[in-house]
Amino acid sequence: MSILKRILIILFLSLPISHSFAAMFSYVQETDLDDENFAVGDIRFNPDGTKMFLLSQNNKDDFAAIYEYNLSKPFDISTKSYTGDSERCILTNGGDDDLNTNTAFGLDFTDDGMKIFVGNGALNGRADGDRVYRFDLTSPYDVSTCSFVNQTSNLDTLALQNGSNAGDREAAIRKNVLRGIEISNDGTKLFTIFHEFGGTPDQTRLLEYQLSTPFDLTTISLVLTAGIELQAQTANPKGLRFSPDGKRLWTVDHQNDATGKDITQISLDVAFSTASFTIDGTVSISANNAQPSGIAFSTNGLKMFVGGDDTREVEEYHLVCPFNIISGKCPPITENKDRTGIAMAQIEIAKRAIDQSTDTALNRLKWIRRNKDKQNLTNLNIDFNFNNQRLASLTEVIKTSANNKKTARNKKDHDVFYWSEGSIAIGRVGDTSISSTKKIDSNRITLGADKFISNKALRGLAFSVGRNNVDVGTKGSNLDTDTYNITYYDTTPIKDDTKFLDKIFGFGKLNSDLLTVLDGKKLTADRSGYQLYGTIRIKDEIEKNNFTFIPSGRFDIGHTMLGSYEETGQGAIAVDEQHIRTRKIRAGLAAVENLSNNQYTFKRHGKIEYVADIERSSDFKYNYVSDGGTKFNDKLYSGALHNINGEIGVDIILPENFSIFLIYERNQALGVGHTDNLHIAIGYLPNKKTNYSIFLDGTDDTKTNYVISKNINDFLIDFKLTSHLMRPEEYEEASFNLRRKF
Repeated sequence: MSILKRILIILFLSLPISHSFAAMFSYVQETDLDDENFAVGDIRFNPDGTKMFLLSQNNKDDFAAIYEYNLSKPFDISTKSYTGDSERCILTNGGDDDLNTNTAFGLDFTDDGMKIFVGNGALNGRADGDRVYRFDLTSPYDVSTCSFVNQTSNLDTLALQNGSNAGDREAAIRKNVLRGIEISNDGTKLFTIFHEFGGTPDQTRLLEYQLSTPFDLTTISLVLTAGIELQAQTANPKGLRFSPDGKRLWTVDHQNDATGKDITQISLDVAFSTASFTIDGTVSISANNAQPSGIAFSTNGLKMFVGGDDTREVEEYHLVCPFNIISGKCPPITENKDRTGIAMAQIEIAKRAIDQSTDTALNRLKWIRRNKDKQNLTNLNIDFNFNNQRLASLTEVIKTSANNKKTARNKKDHDVFYWSEGSIAIGRVGDTSISSTKKIDSNRITLGADKFISNKALRGLAFSVGRNNVDVGTKGSNLDTDTYNITYYDTTPIKDDTKFLDKIFGFGKLNSDLLTVLDGKKLTADRSGYQLYGTIRIKDEIEKNNFTFIPSGRFDIGHTMLGSYEETGQGAIAVDEQHIRTRKIRAGLAAVENLSNNQYTFKRHGKIEYVADIERSSDFKYNYVSDGGTKFNDKLYSGALHNINGEIGVDIILPENFSIFLIYERNQALGVGHTDNLHIAIGYLPNKKTNYSIFLDGTDDTKTNYVISKNINDFLIDFKLTSHLMRPEEYEEASFNLRRKF
């Protein structure tokens, strides 16, 4: 770039500017092409931005070609390296109407990178030159493997030019030139820009064609109900580009005077249909480009690239918001699947935190009911041994008294049962029309304690810490969320010993780290929130031999409030406070089989459950940080209305006071995706086998040994004292022992 040009750019950028250019995109850099010695006719990139393709308008070898460059950093043109002449695609159909070097305008790839379409415009009175050509590749985006397939007929005919909403060509003289092309994703639509110069005024038209056979250029016909007149926006177009969703398009003005050097943006009401449209506006890039030629965007739309045919260069611009250069016209984030996936993942994690906290408490209650025969938490055993026969006669009296005290203690005081549960959840939510694939990885640890408040009722408290990770798409976007939950639970009988009412109430906190990757640029943010939730479940127990069948009904309710946050980085958004509600109705049937023996308690169980998620939507309100005047409110839906949950598991109670249960659970959201959960819980009953013994070993000479022994889970603690009954103040021997019983 010349020194004079650099000075002009600096002066331009420092001046107050009223149009949208200053606000919505900014010039970053350019790369010169003097070494390759050709002017740019159009620009394209492969999806990951590691390859740049340039269509030559004029060329040192005097033939049209597509040049390939490697980019060591995606969509960073400063890192380009030319792959060499051997990697070019030489554009020829082997006939007399080969592409003319000076009139190769318009380049497009299919999404899979296996087909190329190139436009050719007629100049200098050439009578048969306005055509579109198709070339196929044997390897995606390897243009060196290109081979000619077919082409349109000459487009400069009345049947293929006149009668549409774009207006008719002037027939006085042949001066109609094709200057840009684009093909729809499905290959059924072809769009062209035609410039008819020499008239009064010069006419510019965008025409829409139908391909009756996708991607087959020989099946072309003009769509009469479509098309756009553009002479008021661009006098000399050279380049045409659509957004990936087909809802927005751009063309550049190649005119080298005060009226040119512009980019025009148009929004379409229907994707890839010019039947109904809005011209958003036109902005100038004259400070950076003398004669623009060709336009392209990065995959996620935060970078724009414009070629220059007189200066042989490509320029890079950064946009405030994706696929937009006009103030107040930023698109919603739902037009970017990774962005939408991050927003939806926040909703799903909030709901999952409630489900996991509730399910963990209910798992504990289900274990209690399955193993109610093992819940004697006060095994206090007392024994007496008297060698002195005169004292031995008192044994039964003392035992009776001790047992009476034990019963009284059981009525007013019960032991606390401590338990813990670890859970692992993995899942996948498939790609949708608005959201990228989400891979879910969740880990959770819960500590709890509970006690019986009567022979049939129990209450408890659990504390959970969870870590949730969701990978969105394939570009590195990610959501990490830590959850903290306190959950109260209880169960009470509502009829005899089989029907129970379970109640859950809880409070939670969420802390999230958000990472959105767009065009290799990282946008980061932190977000926190709080949640309240509750559950009521009614169940019955029906015993048949060794089986117990448990039908149940359940209602879940919850409310999560996520705070506002603002991203940092190019294309950042500011998000308002968000409220996420949970309402679910469930109906399930569980079965338990008892396979216990004298030594171990072993039970296996399973469940099938239908879940209706009747509160799935949440309003996601935001604006782009650099375009605060436009507010968006996207209603996002998570999960599915109809869901099927299934689980299988086992309970194991060991003689050493430990209990274990394992559950594998599949949550299938019909038509959406699934999560798999593995629950592992361990329980411990302290002092369950504690025994107290008092030994009075007396002799006729009144010399007596007092021994107090306590057995705590097979650890024996002994205290021995030897004295005379008649002289209790005198002690001959005292000892203390600790030993392990195996």
